[in-house]
Amino acid sequence: MVKRIDGPKFSIGDRLLWHLSNLLALAISLALVIAAVIIFPFRGIHKMSFRWLLKFTFFVGLIIFIFGAYLYYSPQDKKNFGAKTKYLIVRRGDTVFDIGYKLQQMGAVSSQLNFVIFAKLPWQSKKLKAGRFALAPGYSIAQIIGIITRGASVPYTVTIPEGLTIQQTAMHLSSQLEFEPSDFIAACTSRVMLDSLGIAADNLEGYLFPDTYDFFYDESAVSVVNKMVKRFFETLPPDFEEKAAQQGLDFDEAIILASMIEKEAMLDSERPIISAVYNSRLRKNMLLQCDPTVIYAHGGKNRPLYYSDLQIDSPYNTYKYLGLPPAPICSPGKASLIAAVNPADVDYLYFVAKGDGSHIFSYTNAEHESAKKRVRRTKLIGFTP
Repeated sequence: MVKRIDGPKFSIGDRLLWHLSNLLALAISLALVIAAVIIFPFRGIHKMSFRWLLKFTFFVGLIIFIFGAYLYYSPQDKKNFGAKTKYLIVRRGDTVFDIGYKLQQMGAVSSQLNFVIFAKLPWQSKKLKAGRFALAPGYSIAQIIGIITRGASVPYTVTIPEGLTIQQTAMHLSSQLEFEPSDFIAACTSRVMLDSLGIAADNLEGYLFPDTYDFFYDESAVSVVNKMVKRFFETLPPDFEEKAAQQGLDFDEAIILASMIEKEAMLDSERPIISAVYNSRLRKNMLLQCDPTVIYAHGGKNRPLYYSDLQIDSPYNTYKYLGLPPAPICSPGKASLIAAVNPADVDYLYFVAKGDGSHIFSYTNAEHESAKKRVRRTKLIGFTP
């Protein structure tokens, strides 16, 4: 979640001006009361005094009105703001003081006090709305208040990368949107949510499609999850389930396989080949020996695996248990989803990472062991053949 940063309410100078403006308003009010209650009944006796006070009050009021209108409608100095559009975040619970401070820090207003005075007007203060607002250089206070009171919020453009888990996606989104990671995780594991989406799994791992989205800053976690799952089903090729069946996989198994391919492959050209390796191993009843599934079993932290890690007793340990893991290990992108049900026409059964994002593929275990030795040697001398 984006943490709220509250600045100082007023500088000493601004506090003084704020109190003076209040005192001036009070003085004018008292003058009018005196004119109405004391002087007006004796206007015949004190005709000159009444006229003088009336003129004085009108003159002071006119000056305040003109000065206020100038501050309210005149464009702010672009020098402090810069030449590009900036975004103001108004959070639920922000006061006019908080908003004014943010505007001053952005250079959108010359003084926090100027904004507060006008935003505190009775017909304005209750209309200020939360949101993310685009401010162009030279906006006046009137324009800024108008944007906030209209609720003309603009969305964030958020990109979700391929290969994230539910927890990682929650952290990624909550750093830019107004909800906690726990809210997102709860939405992804809610049985009510899963049933409404027609998903029989225990959670939405694998179904949160990685893509670029437009989200409003205060959009709920439930709304975000719905959009991501909807995008997942919209992106799936129409013949996905049919192609999966041709490989001996049901719909859920194909998603699981796609998630494994996503974590293994860095090059799009290798995704169908890695898919072919796993599909062949499944048909031959071989252990899949997929490192990312073991990493997932250990909590998903990206670190080197040791032989001791391969001993973990988990259904996600594909070095120990035959077949696919029980559920996806991340959110696969479109290329991995397509590769899962469209494996390359090759007979490879093994592959090893070269360290540059590519792999060496082998037909036999002997070739695979030789490839591993080559990779170790090249890593030691600092280059990849």
